Amino acid sequence: MNVKFFLSVLIATVLAGVTSASAQSTKLGVVDMQECLNKYYKTKLKVKDVEGQAKASRSKLDERIADFKRIQVRLAELDKKARDTALSQEQRQGAAVEMQQLVQEGRAKERELQEAQRKAQGELLAARQQMEKTLVDEVRLVVDAASKKAGLDMVIDKSFLPRGNKVLVVVTDKVPDLTKDVIATLNKDAPAEAPEATDGKKADEKAPAKKK
Repeated sequence: MNVKFFLSVLIATVLAGVTSASAQSTKLGVVDMQECLNKYYKTKLKVKDVEGQAKASRSKLDERIADFKRIQVRLAELDKKARDTALSQEQRQGAAVEMQQLVQEGRAKERELQEAQRKAQGELLAARQQMEKTLVDEVRLVVDAASKKAGLDMVIDKSFLPRGNKVLVVVTDKVPDLTKDVIATLNKDAPAEAPEATDGKKADEKAPAKKK
C-alpha cells in the first residue's frame, strides 16, 4: 500500500468530515512539527549529545580495530618468517608456533570487536530514538497547550502531508497555524549560550544578507 497516498486520502477525508460537520462548529488548526523541531533550541543540544556519544563509541572501536590490525600485521610477519628457507628450522618452527597462538588471539579479538560494534550500534540507535521521542513529546505538550488556548478541536501536522498529493488537502488562511507560537514558546527560556536553531534549509537556500 502507498502510505503517502493513504495518509493523504485519510487527511482529506477528515477535512471533508470537518467541513460537512459545520453544524458542530469543529475548529481546525495546523502545525508544522518538523519546523518546530528544527527551530527548537534543545534539538541542536541533544543532537550534539548523541554525536558526542557516537564519537566516544567510535574512539573505543578504533582502539579495538587498531589492536586487531596489529595482530594481522604480526601474523603476516610470522608467516613470512615461517616460510623463509634461509632461516634455521628452529627459527621457522618457533615462528609457526607463535603464529598459531596469535591466530587464536586474533579470532578472540575479532569476536570481541564484532560484539562491541553491535553493542555500540544498538546503544546509538536507542539514544537517537530516545532523543526523538523526548523532543517530540516536549513539542507536543506545547502544541496541546496552544491548541487549547486557541480553542481548537483538531490540529493536523502539515509537515507530514505528502508534497505530491497536497491537491487533496486544502487549508485556507482562516485555519490557524500554531507553528510560530509553538516555536516562540519552546524557545522562550532558551539560555543565551544556546546554539541558534536551524530551519532545515541548506546554506545556499537561506535568504541573502541585507545590504547596509
